[in-house]
Amino acid sequence: MVAKRILGAMFLNLSMAIIEVIGGIFSGSLALISDALHNINDFFALIISYLAEIISKNKKRTLNHTYGYRRLEILAALLNGLLLLGIFIFLASEALERVRNPKEIEGIQTIIIGIIGLFGNILGAYLLHEDSKHNLNIKSAFLHLISDALSSIGVIIGALLIILYRLYIADTIISLLIAGFIFYSAFDLLKDTLHILMEGTPKGIDVKKIEESICRIHGVKDIHHVHVWQVSTKDLLLSAHLVVENQMLSLAERIVDEVRNKLEENFGIRHSTIELESEDVNKEKKCQCEY
Repeated sequence: MVAKRILGAMFLNLSMAIIEVIGGIFSGSLALISDALHNINDFFALIISYLAEIISKNKKRTLNHTYGYRRLEILAALLNGLLLLGIFIFLASEALERVRNPKEIEGIQTIIIGIIGLFGNILGAYLLHEDSKHNLNIKSAFLHLISDALSSIGVIIGALLIILYRLYIADTIISLLIAGFIFYSAFDLLKDTLHILMEGTPKGIDVKKIEESICRIHGVKDIHHVHVWQVSTKDLLLSAHLVVENQMLSLAERIVDEVRNKLEENFGIRHSTIELESEDVNKEKKCQCEY
């Protein structure tokens, strides 16, 4: 279902890009041409997101890739973030060039094409909005479409200023504002993806709270070497050393089961690796858990 929505957004994006390229050539609007190239770039970004979604969901794990291909979602988001940076550099350089060499622009043609582009981008963003809340790859595609929609709004505003006041510099100023928004979006997306790729603690996860929660479980004497990371936006993982009383293995495994249930219910961590240690072996160590 997610893949179908990405396909729908791709079709809309490419259609708007073709219309804007034609309109931009005839009207002479830099903002419109920039928005068209932005849309074309986003079309390729959506292709990347689509392929990553299909591969990560359908390609099974192997002995060489024991977690499967779920991290493709994050790699696709990283690539899309880099593409956004490329768009920012292009728009900024083109806008500065237009400042040095102003050009007359057809306002009426620009505003008509801008409205068509805005409608298409809003519809495409709507298709991906819900999934973007839970999937970083889809979020990157969604951000591309939102930036396109804002670009179209900027094109419309610039065209109105040209029609009403013959203010041709407005087209250039709008292009620079669009470039600034794109840079902000790219920076935010790259920050999130690099944090995951660097095995950072997932957003919303407090390791101290996890330790305190597990310490409340009867039979747990200490917890240390706690590591929490994520393979994709949904797959959270944890590894930890658990100190328990010297007891039968079957009783200790019940404690581990309780720990795993608490991790899943309270923190959304569905995959955990717990290494057991005996309290007798750790007598000289200072334990974190207090009773």
